[in-house]
Amino acid sequence: MRIIIVMLIVSLLPFAVVWGITLRETSQRVRIETESLMAQTAKGLGAEVDGWINNNVSILRAAARLPDIYSMDRTRQEDVLKAIQKEYPWMYLVFTVSPDGMNVARNDGRPLKDYSDRQYYRDIMTGKKLSWQTLVGKTSKKPALVLAVPIKSGDKLVGAMAAAMTIDEISKNIATWQQGRTGFAFLVDEKGYVVSHPDRQYVTKRKNLNSHPLIASFRKKGWRTTTTEFNAPNGETAFGHVRSNNFGWALVLQQQNKEVFESFNRVQEFALILLAGTILVVLIISWFSARAIVTPIRKLTDAAERMSLGELNVKIDINSKDEIGLLAQAIGRMQTSLRLAMNR
Repeated sequence: MRIIIVMLIVSLLPFAVVWGITLRETSQRVRIETESLMAQTAKGLGAEVDGWINNNVSILRAAARLPDIYSMDRTRQEDVLKAIQKEYPWMYLVFTVSPDGMNVARNDGRPLKDYSDRQYYRDIMTGKKLSWQTLVGKTSKKPALVLAVPIKSGDKLVGAMAAAMTIDEISKNIATWQQGRTGFAFLVDEKGYVVSHPDRQYVTKRKNLNSHPLIASFRKKGWRTTTTEFNAPNGETAFGHVRSNNFGWALVLQQQNKEVFESFNRVQEFALILLAGTILVVLIISWFSARAIVTPIRKLTDAAERMSLGELNVKIDINSKDEIGLLAQAIGRMQTSLRLAMNR
């Protein structure tokens, strides 16, 4: 039994060490590759969102500097607003607001509205150069993004110019992004309300995801880019990456751990099968090897015991050519010598 144990240790210890090191390195490599892929993807998606918003901001700022706009004359403004909407159809509403919060002009010809309760209007009136807000539009009754910039006549603030646009244009690449079977992305604004999500209900109902483990951790760490494992709301362990864009929104990518490490787990299962097979083969070889060693030794031990009791005609039928065979020959010669000595 000891021989079998020793053979198992000697044969399997190097394999176990190599196996452990290989699995650890493979696990680390899978993790690093996943982190890198998520980081690069999130950076690309975030750049698309920022670029799209910046382009729209540039359009509004350029229009706000036009004499027809800073004139704050409704008739002159409407022609410009209609031209902007026609050129950029995702802006379903382009409008201006006076310092008192009342709508001055709009591209759709609908009745003027009071926008004094909107945060983007308040921000512009307090001196901000740019404001934005995700909300349910008063006109569309759907989730929308509103961008607003100041209208100035010289150095005097005379109003705000804003455009309301559908969120679909912002988020279509994020909502359709998919990695494997369980990987997806979503975007929330600075207050945690969903801007883009594969589940359309999250967008239409403006679901707040501040309680999502990744978002909560992201806020706690001061909006610092994070890649980590977490327990998803569905109870599955997931791997996620979260980063902020230029507007304080959080872009999240996540994928279930079991899928991230699927290939690694297959390698691990194969290694376990290989280990089990190796143990079985080593046991079989050890058993036969031990039997080949132990059986002749037992025979020689029995012969020596009988010879010690005076039975000098014990037959020693071991004919191997190895060390045990040499030992058997030596005992045979000793048996002959003892027999001759006894006869004398």
